[in-house]
Amino acid sequence: MRKLDYASDVRVEVVTTTFVASGVPDGVHDLGRLLENLNNPTMSRQIELHHPAVRPLYRATAQLPLDAPLLVRRDQIIFAHFEGPHYTRGTVRAERVHAPVLLLAPPFQIQGMIARPTGTEAGGSLRMLMQSFFVVSDAHVYDADGNALGEGEQIIVNGAAMQMTCATSAHIGAAAAMPPSAHRAAAAIDRSESDDEAAPARAA
Repeated sequence: MRKLDYASDVRVEVVTTTFVASGVPDGVHDLGRLLENLNNPTMSRQIELHHPAVRPLYRATAQLPLDAPLLVRRDQIIFAHFEGPHYTRGTVRAERVHAPVLLLAPPFQIQGMIARPTGTEAGGSLRMLMQSFFVVSDAHVYDADGNALGEGEQIIVNGAAMQMTCATSAHIGAAAAMPPSAHRAAAAIDRSESDDEAAPARAA
């Protein structure tokens, strides 16, 4: 059996509301083990990344390589992208169906597919998933205004970071978002109309 070269075969990029960090997760050989570590309440509140780099959110070119391991609080992770084997220990998985989902976790919205046990109701499955880290496949990530930020075959999502979720394939599109200038113009129109309606009452 070939020993994994962690520096090249296993790597994770974690996204918070302010920073993006990447590195080799300590003690992780595959996606299954990473999920176990993230969801185990008896383990440390932090995950440790070796050979790390960090950058501000939305600034992909400002990456800073670090010369020591980086600790990341699990509860601050919104989602993560994992590179490496998915399940290498031959675990038997229950039969599942794939269902669409929209997840709203400021400053992101995530649209994709979740796997839930066959015969389960969508709402109940979502409630269970919101209590843990889980996998979203065919994932598309947008900002709050609907602008596309990226996509991934599989990403890991922190259910505790979700403010809203729905079993739908829809998402808030960029065209539906009103720019700040439009908001100000609409507010000015509303004030003008209110003044016009109130004018006769003041004149009387």
